[in-house]
Amino acid sequence: MAGLYIHIPFCTKKCNYCNFHFSTRLELKSKLIESIGKELFMRKEEMNAIHIETLYFGGGTPSLLSPQELDFLFRKIEENYDISQTTEITLEANPENLSDEYLTFLKEKTPINRLSIGIQSFFDEDLKFMNRTHNSKQAESCIKNAQDKGFENITIDLIYGGQTTTDERWLTNLDKALTLEIPHISSYALTVEPKTAFEFQIRKGKIPPVEEDKQFRHFELLRKILSENGYIQYEFSNFGKKGFFSRHNTSYWKNKTYMGIGPSAHSYDGKNKRSWNVSHNMNYLRSLEKDILPAEEETISEKDRFNERIMLGLRTLWGIDIRELEKEFSHPIINHFHRELANPEVKNKIKITDHILTINPEFLFLTDGIISQFFFVD
Repeated sequence: MAGLYIHIPFCTKKCNYCNFHFSTRLELKSKLIESIGKELFMRKEEMNAIHIETLYFGGGTPSLLSPQELDFLFRKIEENYDISQTTEITLEANPENLSDEYLTFLKEKTPINRLSIGIQSFFDEDLKFMNRTHNSKQAESCIKNAQDKGFENITIDLIYGGQTTTDERWLTNLDKALTLEIPHISSYALTVEPKTAFEFQIRKGKIPPVEEDKQFRHFELLRKILSENGYIQYEFSNFGKKGFFSRHNTSYWKNKTYMGIGPSAHSYDGKNKRSWNVSHNMNYLRSLEKDILPAEEETISEKDRFNERIMLGLRTLWGIDIRELEKEFSHPIINHFHRELANPEVKNKIKITDHILTINPEFLFLTDGIISQFFFVD
């Protein structure tokens, strides 16, 4: 089983927190979609003998694709890959793009069966602060419209701990999501990434830095309220009702094979090979015009494979099977791992049940720090 990811590197404008690869030069969109179609053809042998379980259109803003462009991509996918038994096909979307006409097209003319909607907040002040394109009215109405069209498998993104998001607003955001009966919620602390508008504004003193205490409060409210309402926190930032976990993202966390198409997209063979496309739209176009795949490849070292297994596994409900680690990795790495298991700094923050290592729920907010304790460094 494997996942197929297609990166659509276009947005109408840049959110203040975002450091993903995209462009606001939409005049290149048609040519780039054609190049994505060509890459799909050139790489079809890589997935020839593998069942594609999930298909995911990410970005960027995939909902900027016109019906004609989506038709073109699905035609290229179906010509070169077998998706007849693909169980989950996701489109990331922004609220302002989900018009009644567009939702009708998605439901009736495409095999898309899951929408991932970038809501972020149901408050206009938060949305303006983040430089989002939609408003609070669109945030709510697009969800209701999608449900009316028959989309049941919907996930939304919410951001907590931002400078404009008070405790009261955060509680209202969660209440709104529950009232709308959304079966899956991905929720992230507002993070100040390098080379973003927020990083510049904080460095220049134009806005205050984020408050860790507030982010901790919001995270604990998130966990408590969603748990009380039947959601399962199956990954650090992801909460789903039973039967609505993201199968595509779960394949990443469970170390399965995936192939990424489009500028900046990554691929992994499920063993020790990883590749990634150039993060530059024009260079991507020029390379494919010459029939050259715009990718670099590396063999993942044992150390990096171990660190990635720790990083991904400890973020999830399923944790890490210690017996599998002991079979796969060499004695120096395993000896290091067991030393850290006994380390007083982490011992009370973890638990081991039937050889499965997970993080104690009361320490989940510290997940990144706990993970770093286990990293093997030469």
